[in-house]
Amino acid sequence: MLQALRERSKAWVARVIILLLIIPFALWGIQEYANPDAAVDVASVNGTGIDQREFQRAYEQERQRLRSLLGKAYDQQYADESTVKRAVVDRMIEEVLIGRVATDAGLRISDAKLAEQLHSMPELLDNGVFSKDIYEQRLRAIGLTPVEFEKRMRQALLSDQLNSGVTLSALVAQRELERMIRLKEQQREIGYMILPLTQFAEGKDPDDAAISTYYLGHSEQFTVPEQVSIEYIDLAATDLALNITPTESELRGFYDEHAANYAVQERRRASQIVIAPDKGDAAAIEAAKARAESLVQRLRKGEAFATLAVEFSQDAASAQQGGDLGFVARGVLNKAVEDALFAMQPGAVSEPVQAAGGFHVLKLLEVQPAHNKGFDEVRSQLAQDYQRGRAEQQYFEKLETLANLVFEHADTLAVAAQQLGLEIKTSALFPRSGGEGIAGHPKVISAAFGDEVLARGFNSEPLEIADHHSVVLRIKEHKPATVRSRSEAREQIVERLRREAARERTRMAGNALRQRLANGERPEALAQEYKVEWFAPGQIRRDDSKINAAVVQSAFQLPRPAQEPKGVSVGGVALESGDYAIVVLSAVHEGNPAALDTSTRVQLQRELQRTYAAAEYQGYLEGLKQTADIVIYPDKL
Repeated sequence: MLQALRERSKAWVARVIILLLIIPFALWGIQEYANPDAAVDVASVNGTGIDQREFQRAYEQERQRLRSLLGKAYDQQYADESTVKRAVVDRMIEEVLIGRVATDAGLRISDAKLAEQLHSMPELLDNGVFSKDIYEQRLRAIGLTPVEFEKRMRQALLSDQLNSGVTLSALVAQRELERMIRLKEQQREIGYMILPLTQFAEGKDPDDAAISTYYLGHSEQFTVPEQVSIEYIDLAATDLALNITPTESELRGFYDEHAANYAVQERRRASQIVIAPDKGDAAAIEAAKARAESLVQRLRKGEAFATLAVEFSQDAASAQQGGDLGFVARGVLNKAVEDALFAMQPGAVSEPVQAAGGFHVLKLLEVQPAHNKGFDEVRSQLAQDYQRGRAEQQYFEKLETLANLVFEHADTLAVAAQQLGLEIKTSALFPRSGGEGIAGHPKVISAAFGDEVLARGFNSEPLEIADHHSVVLRIKEHKPATVRSRSEAREQIVERLRREAARERTRMAGNALRQRLANGERPEALAQEYKVEWFAPGQIRRDDSKINAAVVQSAFQLPRPAQEPKGVSVGGVALESGDYAIVVLSAVHEGNPAALDTSTRVQLQRELQRTYAAAEYQGYLEGLKQTADIVIYPDKL
């Protein structure tokens, strides 16, 4: 029926039928909104339901994130998507628990705090100033409304508040820090040699029985996956901009209308030291303030700000830069910090300012005054902005027309391409794991293998794959999955069996060589016998980048060598290339806590504290789950 309606959608009879269908569907939709009980839950947490629609949205976003991150490895790693679904619903359960605990504890996120966070997100800034246009574009790209996104932001900020409350108590004992230093700064004295796979490549070819056995046992390796190629229309504002050339009068009119956009705000470069209270009670807050005040006195007596920031500041990001925040304009920092900074004179050190994170000690380094840029100064930028604005306007106009045309003419892209003056492009064949170029985009892959496009043969709806960039597509060619025959796969199987046999011969030779070294034979002599090089780099660290990572890892997994003279530990590891490395450990030198400089010691202490804090917070969450009434409905996921 739907196919017939599509084919006759221009006829007045079809339009009347569609109109009659819309009315009950619209009324049903109103009824659904009026009746909250109609919603379906995927889980319940202490009686609070997790809505299926919110779950599906979160699940789809997580799928897209993992596909972007893993590419073709996604389908292999997450073939059973129930793993992703369970991870998403578990996260949503934690969010409900955290929200309830935070609310009961009286934690709140004010509108001002939310605005401060949004205005400090670098990806939402235009020339250092928050841009509502960029904000809305970003949200459209991820399929969220401002209300939905800000709800999630509040949830994340509440979680951070709760996290801080739980993890501030994470303490690092001196003996634990020194133990970490001894291990992390440990150095090991090694030597190694590598037996190359090529030295053991010659051998008997596999017989027919071995080939058949391998083929039957690894048939999935010889499956050619289902593939499609697509035709698509690409609509991008950047392409439209290439055909827009503003006149002089248009540029000057645009400048007059948007002159405020080309004004440069006053910016100030500052450094900060943040001292956070150990706990949330009044005594701890007063103690933190006292520590901050003592630092102010030391700074005003001439001590170097950067040195004290590295040693004492509890804002890890700025502390690593000696406290330097770079240039900032108004609307970026916490209001209390910002007000203090913009009231200072260059070179001055502030009194401690109480704000988010603790007490901030500021030093103003430099001021860049506000000024207006003249027309000639911003001419090239004006042209770009004019082109971008006009192109975006044309983009949305064409996008609406495109959506209508590909629906009305669902069996072809030609009509839309002709009316909009756009080219129909074609992709190469690609599987469900994706391909090159546009075929690697998660939305394109999902649509190409979706029921509407693949099974029914319709055009896709416009897919927004980037800001102001959409595509519509249809199937050009479809190849179902096939399994290569044994004769077709024979050459590939023979090569794999040859390589596996060579790797095994290399490994066995390496094990024999390890035994001879453990029995006391000299490595230099054995290296000469096997016609390989003996490498003696001496003492190495865990992060040594000059030596193969597998060799370094093997060296730090070996037991300490015996104490008697010339005692060694010998290990071996098969390398990714098929070569085999033999590693000889002759001595272990512990890191010396007393020799570590203050800056590195503080960084290691913070690293250990973060590890403990993360473990404490995770334990806290697990405790919440164990005492909560949680029900998951697998059939609704």
